[in-house]
Amino acid sequence: MTAQLEWTGQGLHFLVRPESGHELVFDSPVEVGGTDQAARPMEGLLASMLACFSADVVSILQKKRKTVRTFRVQAQAERREEFPRVFTAVTLHLRVESPDATPADVERSIELSRTKYCSAMAMFEAAGCRIHITYELNPSGT
Repeated sequence: MTAQLEWTGQGLHFLVRPESGHELVFDSPVEVGGTDQAARPMEGLLASMLACFSADVVSILQKKRKTVRTFRVQAQAERREEFPRVFTAVTLHLRVESPDATPADVERSIELSRTKYCSAMAMFEAAGCRIHITYELNPSGT
């Protein structure tokens, strides 16, 4: 995997071009020299972990031939106060709408993502970040 970063020439505003060609933009708050025009790098890390984990869970449910109408994850992350301000804990709450998935289906999909497939979550956990996951399964969307 490769990526190229380019400073835009403004504050701490950067463009990243990974090999996929889909550009990412990062920035910092004005008070530390940024232009506040894009997500913070640590927000990008958290978002990347959510996307990796969610892609696994939805894909596993679909492979089980379950209908996924909606899938949402709310994340709450904690970071150390001192530098480097690494993530210390992340709580994820999933909301899944599926007319035919069972709690066992959702739990198994979460377990497989967490223990076998999600490289981003594995990196968080290897760095000592505690991850707690809960979910709601709604068959009707109400």
